[in-house]
Amino acid sequence: MSISVVSYGVYLPFLRLRREEYVNALGSCSADIKEKTVMDVDEDTMTMAVEAARKAVAGLDLERVGVLTLASTSYPYQEKVMAGTIVEALGLRKNILTGHHGSSTLAGTEAFLSAAGLLVGSGEKYALVIVSDAPVAGASAEMEHSFGAAACAFVLAADEQGLELEGFYSCVTESLGLRFRPAGEKEVRDIGVRTYSNQAYNETVGAAVKGLLNKLGQKPAGYRHVILHQNDVRTTVALAKKLGFGDEQIQEGLVYGQVGDTGACSSLLGLCRVLEKTVPGDKILVGSYGAGGASQALSFKLNCRLPGRSESFQVLLEDKKYISYTHYLKLKRSI
Repeated sequence: MSISVVSYGVYLPFLRLRREEYVNALGSCSADIKEKTVMDVDEDTMTMAVEAARKAVAGLDLERVGVLTLASTSYPYQEKVMAGTIVEALGLRKNILTGHHGSSTLAGTEAFLSAAGLLVGSGEKYALVIVSDAPVAGASAEMEHSFGAAACAFVLAADEQGLELEGFYSCVTESLGLRFRPAGEKEVRDIGVRTYSNQAYNETVGAAVKGLLNKLGQKPAGYRHVILHQNDVRTTVALAKKLGFGDEQIQEGLVYGQVGDTGACSSLLGLCRVLEKTVPGDKILVGSYGAGGASQALSFKLNCRLPGRSESFQVLLEDKKYISYTHYLKLKRSI
């Protein structure tokens, strides 16, 4: 049985914060972003999830959606079945298989692969995967400068033409002190040693990508696009090039500079962007990452064009309103 993406949707918050706002207010900005997405006072990861999912399921027979998986590191509740909110908002059937993934930014691809597995095991026709995230850190933490917000959703189908999942590979390690959030706390932190963090990222994601290529007997040149998890641009690009990928394969999937670090959405949001430029026969490689740490690499091949979007990724990027750093702190309830 083959599993393919047959539709997808993206939601980006309307509000944006420029890098210059950090520089003007604090004297510097630790993130190599131009700007980032910011949730408004009436938004959270569930409202974003619903908006992305509505776009993904537009025109679909909702009665045939039998699997629903969610992913986020920043659910609005620490204990609650979030799937119920999605079911009611979209009008999905009640007897639906669900899965909730969190705890790390690896949750996005975990939810994707979980949905694929449930689809195969259940015999259902469609699965809906929703990844929505907005990482949070203290206003004084350097990592906070990059934290953005976004949501993306995918409809998976059994034995249909689309973006076919060809294979996947996982690597799990132990790296203490990297990005973490203790129980009962809302803010992410780490030990602040960037060299150590970058080394763990390179080793873990690199191992997953190499493992996938070896497993499938593929070479980097065989892929039109490669999208790796984006904590920052420099580290991502450097690793991709070290793995043998060229600038043309890397650039289209880089969304960090315009939306920031979107946590569990990171690599899958990049996938949504490149799908608008992909033609049948193209291969795409996606590599996710969760600090602590683990990585999953997924290989896709586009068999036929996916349905056109009501709004392109570029339109979503350009539909925005800039806010001041003071306004941003108020939205975060830091002042």
